[in-house]
Amino acid sequence: MEVNKNIDILCHLGNSIVRIGMIMMMALITVMAVEKRWMACDIWLFHVIPLILLFGFAMLIWRKRKFNCTLTDVVAATWFTYYIFRAWIGNEWPCQMELLKTTEFFLLYVGLRMTFHRTKMSAWVLIGVILIFGSYEAWLGFLQMYGNEVSRHSLYALTGTFLNPGPYSAYLMMGVVVGLSALKDIHGSWRYLIITAIVVMAILLPATWSRAAFLGVTVVALIIYRDKYWKYRYLVWGAILVAAIAFYLIKQGSADGRLIIWKAALTTWIKIPWLGVGIGGFYHAFAEGMTQLSTSGMDFSSADVPDGAFNILLKIIVEQGIVGGIMAICLAVTALKRLLKNSEPLFWGIVALLLFAMFSYPFDLLPYKVIVILIVAWSESLGGMKLFDIENVKVCLFSAFFGVASWQAGKIAVKSYLIEKESYMAYGFRSIQTIDKEYGYLAWESDNHEYLFAFGKKLREEGCFNESNAVLRQGTKCSADPMFYVLIGNNYKDMKLYDLAEQAYKKAFSVMPNRLYPLYQLMLLYHDSGNKLKAQAMAKRVIEMKPKIESRATKDMKKKAMEII
Repeated sequence: MEVNKNIDILCHLGNSIVRIGMIMMMALITVMAVEKRWMACDIWLFHVIPLILLFGFAMLIWRKRKFNCTLTDVVAATWFTYYIFRAWIGNEWPCQMELLKTTEFFLLYVGLRMTFHRTKMSAWVLIGVILIFGSYEAWLGFLQMYGNEVSRHSLYALTGTFLNPGPYSAYLMMGVVVGLSALKDIHGSWRYLIITAIVVMAILLPATWSRAAFLGVTVVALIIYRDKYWKYRYLVWGAILVAAIAFYLIKQGSADGRLIIWKAALTTWIKIPWLGVGIGGFYHAFAEGMTQLSTSGMDFSSADVPDGAFNILLKIIVEQGIVGGIMAICLAVTALKRLLKNSEPLFWGIVALLLFAMFSYPFDLLPYKVIVILIVAWSESLGGMKLFDIENVKVCLFSAFFGVASWQAGKIAVKSYLIEKESYMAYGFRSIQTIDKEYGYLAWESDNHEYLFAFGKKLREEGCFNESNAVLRQGTKCSADPMFYVLIGNNYKDMKLYDLAEQAYKKAFSVMPNRLYPLYQLMLLYHDSGNKLKAQAMAKRVIEMKPKIESRATKDMKKKAMEII
């Protein structure tokens, strides 16, 4: 009996070590260098998920327990099923990468749920991980500002492992919020360590100039420490209101630009509110919305080509409709309700991240998806609102199915990842002798607007105008950049199809009404085709228009317009 007891103790200790190691492994992913599309960590995850599923199933068998399916599990599975269904019936938009990544993280959640199932692991493991890696990101920011580390963006002094300060600030924000909440429940020397971590991260936060991060910290701090300031609440709220107005005025163009993104996307969505425009259709919805709003008299001086929705709920509603939005809200509510009971620091950390996501795009990035899945999977494994048990035989079948699905999805991801490493990715393109090979890559890069723009431009340079337009039109499905339409217009112009060229240039201007270049090209089209009256009228518009950014190029365009007049 004593021997068996010792064996059980050793097995339990070994399992705990494996689970903690798994948490550390996932946490390390969150501080790897973030990329726009595929990261090496994505590929690695696809192949690790089957192992996580196998380990989780082995633990269920060894502990002789059935899998307790919670309400959050059911909502997550229902939403994922709807997501796949919506992508299938709305495949007019290219969304291969987004679909693969969503599948990846659903399968990761399933694997971690099984691994953590009824383990009673302390919340302090996750809290400690967030504080440690948040401090690491802060230290990296210090080195980028004052040391030898180089920022990952030429225009900003610090970005951490991210590509710009915006998403970087969310990592620091989460660390500060989790630390502030944890201080309420800890004393002694550990308290001083947490305070040190908070100070290190908080010092860097203002340097990011992220209003979304300031909002997350402020809202959570006001709720957590409401007893401390309640006597002076009106003074505190007034000061915060003044600060909020000041921050808006300082970066008014950025804030107004996001409002334009939201209004334009919703303008398209309102036509199909229940099911949305389709997975991957947000940028096209924005472009079409801008086309409709371009004649409304709105001020578009702050508009710009979006690289994100800057509001996760709005993106879900636009692409998946009201149905998808309701499922997303239900999942957030059920997960947060359980998390509040299991760990207040982690609860407030996720709340702050959700607030941040209403004004930025953290859930487009790998680190934040991993953090949320890790925390929610742990929380639900402590015993959420149980709906039913799943027999081990069924768990085995599900694990095998999901493992194979992850492996197969990983093969597709690897292919896309290798193609992107080999092909054009911003600063060059291979010889025209490989054009035939590039056509074979189009199926894998159908949602990569940078690749499509570069390929379309190269085809144009080689005189393949129709082929170029076909590639560029594919690009308009996954990007709102008006330059796609400008190049389409240039191709039609070179083919002497002036009416089609005119339509393309007008479309480019309607998509982004503060850009001078489409009107300039339209002016040249009229001039070159011999339509002097239209050319002079358009030249007048070019001269009178105030571009978003004055540059040498805009001055040259206006000079040419003066010559035509």
